[in-house]
Amino acid sequence: MTTKQIEDLEKQITLNCAASTQENTVEAFPQDVSVAIVTHNALSYLPATLESLKATGCPNEQITIVDVASTDGCPDWVESQWPGVQILRLDFNDGPSPARNLGITSATTPYVLLMDADVMVKANTVSLLRAAMEQDHSIAIGSPIVVYAKQPDTIQYAGTSLHFMCEAVNPWQGKPVSELGTELQDISCASGCTLLISRAAAIHVGLFDKRYFTCKEDGDFTHKIKLAGYRILEVPTAQVIHNVSPRGTKLFQQQIRNRWHFMLKNYQIRTLFLLAPILLLHELLQITLLTYKGHLIAYFKAIFSLIKMLPSLPSDRASVAKFRVCKDCEVLMSSAMVVREDMLSNSLFRQFKKLYDGCLNNYWQFLIRTFLR
Repeated sequence: MTTKQIEDLEKQITLNCAASTQENTVEAFPQDVSVAIVTHNALSYLPATLESLKATGCPNEQITIVDVASTDGCPDWVESQWPGVQILRLDFNDGPSPARNLGITSATTPYVLLMDADVMVKANTVSLLRAAMEQDHSIAIGSPIVVYAKQPDTIQYAGTSLHFMCEAVNPWQGKPVSELGTELQDISCASGCTLLISRAAAIHVGLFDKRYFTCKEDGDFTHKIKLAGYRILEVPTAQVIHNVSPRGTKLFQQQIRNRWHFMLKNYQIRTLFLLAPILLLHELLQITLLTYKGHLIAYFKAIFSLIKMLPSLPSDRASVAKFRVCKDCEVLMSSAMVVREDMLSNSLFRQFKKLYDGCLNNYWQFLIRTFLR
């Protein structure tokens, strides 16, 4: 990363913070919150991330960088430029989950602000999240609104929930922040790019599943939080800016495998049995789509990888049963599912998706009324 690129990023966050502080006085950074930033070759983003935390009043001593086998000199740069910031290094890249777990368990405070390195926090975001969580000690996660760095007035994540097909529901994606309002709301899952987490609750549910290299790892973690009876509170006035990196087709295999393992591990047997017909239909549609896109091999690789995980499934389910207090019907829902943006460019696909979402909703409502309550 060049000096000019670093300066440009620092200017960007300075302008964002200045605009925010014109409207709000910056409150003191909570002393009972540690910050854990997960990095992997993130030198192009990290300067702005750290500057954004500095603008909130966060002391360097409350920040930990958990570096995942970076080769761009990221941890060395932090060591030389940000004295007081703790650096934990992982030698192998097993994805963000092991790093997130280390960031949580190594914290000495009851709350941990878990961040990806490509996220910038707006002024008072952490204070607003912490104050909201203080209202009820059953709140285990405070979630901000996530906006796009290139379109800071446009929402990336808000009002998120988990579809019973184990797909994301993100009704506010692409909509203006100005339309959202300021009312706090309970949500059933949240993006892992920035979360204020109760350390005790995270440990209680077994932290992030380190077998999920990427895809579904944050959904699995937040779903377990909900199964354990905790609340996830979204605070619309708390916002973070996300430098989004496009997801490639290489992630199809992770997406397919982790989705199935997620359901087999977390869903009740009764739910899986009742969903079997619609899950079979969904798989046939998915295979058809992957064949059309030329990625069918990814599906079979995913299934083969899933089979290798099955021997541990009984112990995985037993671990979830230890903290589960909620039924599936209390934490799952039905609404329009999130799909890749390139798929939505096809008008025929959009029409089919609308029809399919409606069919899934009717199926779920029938199950709820008849069997799952």
